[in-house]
Formats: sequence, C-alpha cells, structure tokens
Amino acid sequence: MKPFLLEPIHDYTIWGTNHISKARGIDEDYGTWWEVSAHPYCSNKIIGTNKTLMEMIQENPDEVLGKGYTLHETLRLAYLDTKDALSIQVHPEDDYALEHSNDYGKYESWYILDAKPGATLVAGTTINDADEIKNALMNNNVEKYLNKVEVHKGDYIIIPSGMLHALGKDILALEVGTNSNTTYRFYDYNRKGKDGKTRPLHVKESFDVTNFNLKPTFVPQKHETHRIGDCPNFTVDEVYADSDMNLTCDEHYMILSNIDSDCTIVWNNEEIVLPQYDSLFVPFASKKITIKQGAHLLVSNPRKD
Repeated sequence: MKPFLLEPIHDYTIWGTNHISKARGIDEDYGTWWEVSAHPYCSNKIIGTNKTLMEMIQENPDEVLGKGYTLHETLRLAYLDTKDALSIQVHPEDDYALEHSNDYGKYESWYILDAKPGATLVAGTTINDADEIKNALMNNNVEKYLNKVEVHKGDYIIIPSGMLHALGKDILALEVGTNSNTTYRFYDYNRKGKDGKTRPLHVKESFDVTNFNLKPTFVPQKHETHRIGDCPNFTVDEVYADSDMNLTCDEHYMILSNIDSDCTIVWNNEEIVLPQYDSLFVPFASKKITIKQGAHLLVSNPRKD
C-alpha cells in the first residue's frame, strides 16, 4: 500500500494568522490547518483517491493502521499559527470525554516551528489549590496563577490530559496528539467573537477534569536526531537525515511531517516529494520507506495502552 499524501483542511480561528496559508498560496488568516485527521469533525482527503483517511481506515484497518490498531490509536496532527493568544483550555481523559462529549480524551504535544523573541505559552499553573484558582477565575484575576514558558524555534512541549494550557501569540507550532476534538475552554481574556459576544466557557467541565499538580515536559532544541516525545499514546522523533535512512513499519503505521525544506521519500523504488509543511501517512502495509539525505522531519508513531 503506497503512502498517503493528504489534503490539508483549514479552519478559521479568532487568534489565527497566515504563515502557513501564505506558504500554500492563500491570503487568509487560518489559524489551524489539520494535516492528519481521521475524526468526525474533519478527515483529510487522500490525494489521488476519492476517499478520506477515515474512510480508508474503516475499510482497511489492519492494512492502514496495523493489526489491533483502531481510530482510537490514530494520531491527529495540526499546524497552529497564532497572532494572538489561544484561550486557556484543558482536555479530558478518555472516560470523561466518552461520557460527556461522545469523543475520546486528548493528550497532545507542540513542536515550535517559529516564535518571535519573548513569545510564551501557558502550561499548567503556579499553584495547585483548586479553590484558590476558582476564586481567582470568578474574580477575573486568574492570569497571575498561569505558568508561562518562553519558547524558541525547535523546542518541544508535552501537554498531558488534564493540564491547563494555551499557545501565546506569535508562535507557529505543529501539534501532535491523540484522536480527539474535545476542548474545554477555561478562560478567554474576556475576548469577544465575531458576533461581539464573549465566547462561552466550560468552567464546570474544566474543574472536573483539571489536575492542578500536572507539569509539562519541555524538550529544548537540539540539532541532532533524537526522541523528543515519549508519551503514553505516541512517540515523536526529530530526524536529521545526514544520509539516507530506512524506516520500517513493524507493527503499525507512521507519520512523517516535513518541518523544513522540500524533501524526498522513497517507497518501492518510487520517489515521493514531500513539500515543506506537508505530512505523509505511511500505512502499516507500506512496510518500508527511505528518507533521502538532507531531510529534517518529525516521525510520529502510535503507542497502545
């Protein structure tokens, strides 16, 4: 089975800007670009076919994902392109999400592709007293308890389920996470949407699922091939291909994300050009690929519980 090139899906956001859009010849402030998604909210079309990734998985789960792997183990990748801060949010674990939101929980991570000097993100809180944080939220004074982390190009941050988080302004990031679209908005800076009204919050749900003891895992930039993400549901490796590199699908699919200039992948003696910012879904049945010398990629793999 040949690896899949996917059509990205853009999503307008109030905080979005246009770095990815312009790279793709579009002059619109789309803050989110779904690169790999097999979720009811959106599923990428497989280029050269009339099927979406979700449809292909449903028809050929073992060949696409690997024996015993399901949509639950299908990773979801998106570019987040910010000119303003995202709302402070939290994602639930599976049990809560399935009961209350008819979805899976979410565990995610961010690779920072670019960030202006001084750019920060929120990851966790500086105290773990839920009552004090709730009191501050009700009195519009919660920002003093948000844990802010300055980020730079090449940094990687792991955000577990149950931790408050948000990208700040002037950041371009690639999100790698589990297959969910469930987000509870905790705080939004009293920001108004297009309709002139403040956007709704999910305060009860946020306090139901937030663990104020959680801390992020932060991996600083390093110019070498190394594992940056070692998470319960997935792994992420940053690859600098100093020479041709063979990768095999021993148990499951993999996803290659090109975070640098155009590169070449070889499958079954066929060359596949992977443009900058595009991702390649490599089904389990593809078995083996070769990353040609000079590529700079992220390689994401699922991990079963």
